[in-house]
Amino acid sequence: METIFAPWRGEYINGIGNHAKNPDNPQECVFCSAIKATDDFERYIIYRGINAFVILNLYPYNNGHMLIIPYNHVSDLSQLNTETHHEMMDLIVKAQKVLQDVYHPHGINIGANIGTAAGAGIDQHLHFHILPRWTADVNFMTTIGQTRVIPEKLDETWKKIRASWQKID
Repeated sequence: METIFAPWRGEYINGIGNHAKNPDNPQECVFCSAIKATDDFERYIIYRGINAFVILNLYPYNNGHMLIIPYNHVSDLSQLNTETHHEMMDLIVKAQKVLQDVYHPHGINIGANIGTAAGAGIDQHLHFHILPRWTADVNFMTTIGQTRVIPEKLDETWKKIRASWQKID
């Protein structure tokens, strides 16, 4: 496997080891920190709902990779009330529509990794992933080079998704 120098990943890797705690306040998770932000663009927050919010994944598998996160800092679906369950599902449906509008993908992945053993990088704060997929998005770079290429800056992704989110019901 090729080695790619990417020191910016260090913060993320170290965060996983600490359950992705906020570096400014190690007692607080990054999702709880994001909720408190006053600038949605700075934290890539797409939408703030009543019980949950939508944010871009800072380390996306593909452009458009969003997270649906409850405000409650819980690690399991059973710890959420019915209103939060419903709102999160509504946000997932809207995120799917937005991804189809902006990126015209061939498919969409939706999922939650509950617990470290299930692959959760941030296992203390429940969240759903939703991301667009294309038939050929696993190309030679991913397969042979074991490297993903994300061709769009998060700033551009945020602008596109946020604009579509505001126009789609």
